Amino acid sequence: MADRAPLLRTGVLLPFFFLIVTTVYLAAAFDIHSQFAGDGEMSPRSVPILTAILMYAALAVVFVAEFRKPTADGPARELLRPLLVIVATAGYIALFRPLGYWLATLAFTSALFAIFHFQLRKPHMFAIYAIGVTALFYGLFAGIFGVRLPTLTGGFF
Repeated sequence: MADRAPLLRTGVLLPFFFLIVTTVYLAAAFDIHSQFAGDGEMSPRSVPILTAILMYAALAVVFVAEFRKPTADGPARELLRPLLVIVATAGYIALFRPLGYWLATLAFTSALFAIFHFQLRKPHMFAIYAIGVTALFYGLFAGIFGVRLPTLTGGFF
C-alpha cells in the first residue's frame, strides 16, 4: 500500500530479522576453534562462515528487489509466503533423516520453487532446476566439505 511506511512492511522487516540472526550466527562461528586446522585450512567454522556470507548476498538481493518494487498487497497477503517457507523448512527438518538428503532436499527445493512461483509454467525446467540445486548442494557438502549426509536406505546402498 502506498500510504504505509516503506520500512514497516513484511518484505523489509522479515529480511531485516534474518540479517540480525545471520550476524549473530556469524559472530558465534568465529568462536568455533579447531585443534587440528591451521591458518587458511578448512575448519569447523568454515561452513558457518560460508553460509553466513551466502545469506548476506541473498539478503542483499532481497533488499534491493524490495526497495525497487514496493508491494501493493495487504498485510495478510504479505505474510503468506514467509509462513509457507517456515512450514516448508520445518517439514524439511522433520523429513531429512527419514527420507535422506536427496528426497528431502528435492522436496524442499520444489516446495520453495512452488511458493515463489519459479518456473511453474515450465515443468521440465522446474525439475531441472530442482535437481540441479539438490545436486549442487550435495556436491558442496558431501564432495567438498566431506559431510556425511543421510540416505533413504540408511547407508545400505
